[in-house]
Amino acid sequence: MIKIAILFYFLISVLSAQAQHTVKDYFVLGNSNFKAGRYTEAIDAYDQALLLDPSNVVTLTNRGVTKDRLHDYWNAIQDFSKAIAADSAHAEAYLSRGLSRYNRKDYRTALLDFDKGIALSPADARAYNNRGLVRYALKDYSGAIADYSKAILLDSAYAEAYYNSGGPKYNLGDKAGACDDWAKASALGLKDAENYLKKYCK
Repeated sequence: MIKIAILFYFLISVLSAQAQHTVKDYFVLGNSNFKAGRYTEAIDAYDQALLLDPSNVVTLTNRGVTKDRLHDYWNAIQDFSKAIAADSAHAEAYLSRGLSRYNRKDYRTALLDFDKGIALSPADARAYNNRGLVRYALKDYSGAIADYSKAILLDSAYAEAYYNSGGPKYNLGDKAGACDDWAKASALGLKDAENYLKKYCK
């Protein structure tokens, strides 16, 4: 009953003039491989970039996201932690680490990461959606609904947030509200919502 918004970032930090061209090439290659689903090759490219620029927070974050895609959550968390050590204000690293911790079912620590990431980037709809997943897992259904609602406020066409919002509403006895959310998610093109409409909203 959940849809995860994967966080991935393509900004390139300022590099030294001497290494910039080569590091940029590896970074771009890593992003290209990631988008093509070639995750092992993407990690190889990021590894090469980080040999030349080991504290690049965006490369560390992107490599962590790629490891998360391979379900290597522990090593993904190590990359995000390194990024945070290099730049404690890098919101994407906190939000990505929170998602990997969620994937490891380390919900309470994940919540702390999302809280920090949202404090640094309060207009990120995906961050609220993903924190809602954590709160739902912790059975904080009211908190989850509040997060999904904030995500929808920031992005009124956020189908996954509508879809996710239906679960805690249903668990709190608000069947009409849940069915309304699933109907909106379906209207926005999320096919999975149709299954819940058929099962719970007859």
